[in-house]
Amino acid sequence: MYDYHVVLGAFAALLGVVGYVLYFRSIFRGITKPHFFTWVTYFLIDIIVFTAQITKGGGPGAWVTLTGVVGTLGVSILALRWGEKHVTKSDWTSFIGALSAIVLWRVTDNPLVAVMIAVGINFLALLPTFRKSYTHPFEESVSIWIVDIIRYSIALFALASFNATTALFPLGLVTGDALLVVVILIRRHQMKM
Repeated sequence: MYDYHVVLGAFAALLGVVGYVLYFRSIFRGITKPHFFTWVTYFLIDIIVFTAQITKGGGPGAWVTLTGVVGTLGVSILALRWGEKHVTKSDWTSFIGALSAIVLWRVTDNPLVAVMIAVGINFLALLPTFRKSYTHPFEESVSIWIVDIIRYSIALFALASFNATTALFPLGLVTGDALLVVVILIRRHQMKM
């Protein structure tokens, strides 16, 4: 019989692949217009967090972050052509703040501090998508965010070593993604009225 960490980690990673396939399809159909700043920052964050999780023994629970590395790179590339073209000063502020925080990570030797900074970066990176989704809620797919909530929740149980370093990032993602889904659904409802 397989260790449940392996089963949960593989299932969460598979959900990530499914989520990204759905998101890519939505982009290619012209429905979703991802914000490049969010996705390129996510790509950088996922690399940092994956490294920290592996360093601190995350095991199969880190596989979901690895699928994030590949998926966010793909969305970043697609966002250059098919993504949101309206970039505001607040988008630039969030993006520069996120990149500055990445520099902070580079000067720390502590994986927990790196993950704490990554959670902060994640929220900064999500701000341009929040702004875009608030004004254009039908230009953002909720499927990837819901799948992320599910897969990162599962990933928490797949962690071979459950500690602040390995668990904080998935918890932060679940929180941020849930808030975004709520904003999108509320704004869609308001715009239909």
